[in-house]
Amino acid sequence: MIARCSAAPIRILITTALALAASRGVCHAQSADDLSDLDAMTFSCPKAGLNAAAREAAKVPSQGTYQFAYFRIVNDSHHASYEVHFKSNYQGEADLKYCVAVYCQQGWDPRTAKTSVTLMGKQPPPAGAAHGADCGASPAPVKPRPKR
Repeated sequence: MIARCSAAPIRILITTALALAASRGVCHAQSADDLSDLDAMTFSCPKAGLNAAAREAAKVPSQGTYQFAYFRIVNDSHHASYEVHFKSNYQGEADLKYCVAVYCQQGWDPRTAKTSVTLMGKQPPPAGAAHGADCGASPAPVKPRPKR
């Protein structure tokens, strides 16, 4: 059986953004046009990364169904990278953990964007990967400033 991934990751991102806007005390209702602007400006690059990972997860043979489980922004610059995980609902199947690199610059088109999807833990990151595409790296610890 081939795994299928739903649009749940996109709904989660949109729901989170709406919840944040509501919790900040937005005083006026936003029209659908305002939200589509927000979607185009804010979610197009992460959505491209999620969709690229979902396409790879859908290719993996499975006794069950792989479902979206985790998303982390590793680098949010124009050389964006994301860590995306999928879990199977079938006991004993390994989790799929992907590192996705997407070049997102002003005026980019998600339909023609080049993405790099690497299964984490199985192979080293591809040569020439986008800046910050090493999803296994943790952010450097912040050192306190010396007191003067």
